[in-house]
Amino acid sequence: MIKKLWAHWDQFWFAPQSLLGLASMRVMLCATLLYMNLTRFYNLEFYTDSSWIPRSRALEVMPELGRPLFLWTFWPDSMNFVMNLVLVVLLALLTVGIGGRWLMWIAWIINAGFLQRNYAVNFGADVIGALFLFYMSFTQSCERLSVVNLVRRKKTFQLSDTVSSMMIRMMQVQISVIYAYTGWEKLKGGSWWDGTALWSVLANPQMTTMDFSFLRHFPWVIPVIGYVTILFEIYFPAMVAWPKTRYLCLLLGLSFHAGIGVFMGLIPFATVMVSTYFLFLDPQLLEKTLEKTRSVVRL
Repeated sequence: MIKKLWAHWDQFWFAPQSLLGLASMRVMLCATLLYMNLTRFYNLEFYTDSSWIPRSRALEVMPELGRPLFLWTFWPDSMNFVMNLVLVVLLALLTVGIGGRWLMWIAWIINAGFLQRNYAVNFGADVIGALFLFYMSFTQSCERLSVVNLVRRKKTFQLSDTVSSMMIRMMQVQISVIYAYTGWEKLKGGSWWDGTALWSVLANPQMTTMDFSFLRHFPWVIPVIGYVTILFEIYFPAMVAWPKTRYLCLLLGLSFHAGIGVFMGLIPFATVMVSTYFLFLDPQLLEKTLEKTRSVVRL
């Protein structure tokens, strides 16, 4: 029995896997971070001493539990433009599959430096995106969906090595923990129990892209969406782990984040979260989809 359990454990964490799902996640994640860091050029003053947080106090605004021992921003404020330009170039290369672990590591270090320099101006997309960029820096994410493969006309691809397999599983576990933790945290708020939590968001024109005041004529809609959101987040780990409910769970998540992206303008956050869904898709389904895409392009 112990040997069987160990074999299952070893198979789950370290067995070779197709890298197509990981590569698909890389494209969406790095493209999203590329867009976010392009927009950072318009806000570089937030990462200097002329902002409301001087360099000497930068770490103090970070949550104590996750506060690093030292500031990763090893460059002076005068180099912000150059460092962000380097980061944008690296993310552009990684989006099209040029580079590998080392380029991903450099991109993560620079990105982490900017995030820590003024943590107060970050959003969920910044933090979650940086987290998964860190995981991906250990993987062979550029093995598939790379322009290098097109140039070389490469047709056979290797499976994941041990570290890549482990990181794929770690990212699957991580996104499941994020959802479950978020769902359980919502249960601490009284407005989620009485069904009014979403109304406080949708009724605020500063947080939405359109006027939702018409929903006051349909009072049952808000609590239903709120309760479904909590159930989805709490039960995401179980639903995505069970093959029979996996695709229903991913479809719910896609709808959930599409709503957040369209109606609240949080599209980068939506794409960062949805990028992890590729890790749960059947590799054969991804291969068939890729083959159909190639046939359409040839036409």
